[in-house]
Amino acid sequence: RGVSGLPEEQVEAAAQLDVSFATLYSSLLSALARADPLPDGRSLAEPPSPLPFVGLPLPQPHPAASLAAEQRTAASAKEVYRLGAAHAARAKGFLVLDGFVTDHCAILNLETSLLAGLLPFEDHPGRKMAIHKRRADLLAVPLAQLNEDAYVQLYRQALRQGKAYSQLQV
Repeated sequence: RGVSGLPEEQVEAAAQLDVSFATLYSSLLSALARADPLPDGRSLAEPPSPLPFVGLPLPQPHPAASLAAEQRTAASAKEVYRLGAAHAARAKGFLVLDGFVTDHCAILNLETSLLAGLLPFEDHPGRKMAIHKRRADLLAVPLAQLNEDAYVQLYRQALRQGKAYSQLQV
């Protein structure tokens, strides 16, 4: 049984669901920084057409999920980041490096994407540098613990770390 009393398969499924939510929030954060219209021609400020889930007691979406132009602020971006980071952290709680190497590294990359999504909303150079450093530090953790020969692909993905470090020099 997993730490929550649920079978391990269910705990892993919940962790994968958290990864999906973190990915969703990362995409939302990227969309907040863009003013591009959606592929169907709608602007981001227009709400999508409602889905016909009549009779399902679905909660209202979180206010940070709105992409209205007047809500594209640093505060809303930080809230979206917090939501995504919380899901990623919860997923990392089960998908640990020792046992779920690929999944854990994917979550670390997702966390760096969430942090990168904050950059367009940050004006202070010192805070931008701190975000870049945090991104680089996140990706340095697995590199110090993994065998380079066994995880060649993960080492190649670590080139993102080099990009984060190079942006520190700006």
